[in-house]
Amino acid sequence: MPPAVPLPSARFRPPAAAPARPRGFTLIEVLIVLLILGIALAGVSLSIDGFAARDTRMALERLRFTLEACAERAQLRGQPLAFELLADGYRFSVQEANGKWVALDEPPVFTERLLPAPLAWAGLSTEEDPNGTSQRIVFRSEPPRFQLHLNTDGAPVTFNGRATGAVERLDGVQP
Repeated sequence: MPPAVPLPSARFRPPAAAPARPRGFTLIEVLIVLLILGIALAGVSLSIDGFAARDTRMALERLRFTLEACAERAQLRGQPLAFELLADGYRFSVQEANGKWVALDEPPVFTERLLPAPLAWAGLSTEEDPNGTSQRIVFRSEPPRFQLHLNTDGAPVTFNGRATGAVERLDGVQP
């Protein structure tokens, strides 16, 4: 017969487990996380404002270069080209031999574009229409003189078209 295994005595008990630590976060930990999130969100919102301002500056420069490119293209090809104002942007048209205007879409320069949110048209006056009722600048073999006014959040912007085809940007000039 095999030897009997002694039974544990009633006095022997396994060691008590360590007291359970309460689960969850302390108030200090939660406040620190909220503080870090607040700082990060403030940085993101400031950078978004910076992107909007940069987008506006880039749109204004693109518009100036595009107007100069219109004058150059009309001179080189000998075909009238129109820069047309839309409610929220601009597009281009070429005049065919029969006198009809046809939409032009030649990326990257001569494609329809939207103005970024803070920009809006404020007026246009040309040699052909000094009263400012026209919504079109027509570029021919000789560049037109024009004043194109825009409103921005900060100040108005005016583009002056010169007889040389150059376009001058003036900030803060009222129409």
